[in-house]
Amino acid sequence: MVNILVIACTILLIALIGTVIAAKKGWLADRDKDGIADVIEDRVDIVKDKIDDVVDDVEDFIEDKIDDVEEFGKKFTRKKPGRKSKKK
Repeated sequence: MVNILVIACTILLIALIGTVIAAKKGWLADRDKDGIADVIEDRVDIVKDKIDDVVDDVEDFIEDKIDDVEEFGKKFTRKKPGRKSKKK
């Protein structure tokens, strides 16, 4: 298990170093000259937008379920129609 983790981290590190070197040498475009390739920055922005959309969908789903539970609670505890209270 540890070996797999070390190998995965090594591969990611090599890819990161290769990307930075390619951006510095001009092989990958870098509009703002921060050492991070534009391809990576654009992909990160796309992923952030997708994550925001998923979070919004989950929040809406949870709010709907909470409303359903509250509505069920009101229906379950309400007085049944047609029954009259006994007078003493």
